[in-house]
Amino acid sequence: MPGEARDIKVTRSLVIGADPVGGRLAEERRILALHFPRFVLDSTTPRAGTWAVARGPLRTFAGTRYDIWIDLPDGYPHSLPQVWPHGWTPVKNPHMYADGTICVMRRRQWSSFFSAAAVVAKAAIWLNKYEIWVERQVWPGPQQPH
Repeated sequence: MPGEARDIKVTRSLVIGADPVGGRLAEERRILALHFPRFVLDSTTPRAGTWAVARGPLRTFAGTRYDIWIDLPDGYPHSLPQVWPHGWTPVKNPHMYADGTICVMRRRQWSSFFSAAAVVAKAAIWLNKYEIWVERQVWPGPQQPH
């Protein structure tokens, strides 16, 4: 139902239609380059169990740079990608999983129309909230149970 916590609004330029011209990988790369030009999408040397890995830097409003890797699983785009901190270890917080991945959205919120760039955008929001958590021990905005 509209308005429930599982609804995620994503700008149209971050979604991919059912049959993208040139294929899914080409469209993922195009959208990623448009919105996050410092990110790369590597499908030649993915990690075990992944179809591809998107990686690159994000900078928060405070100016801190964080590198992240996004594993697009073998079942992608029908499976939620995993977001990993790369080269840094987050302070324990309510929006991290035991394996070290960060929670940018719930599995039931994922749609196969979302792009890797949509996940990067969600990670950017997460990082800004994370910095507030580190400083104040308060996670800003509404939360969902894990």
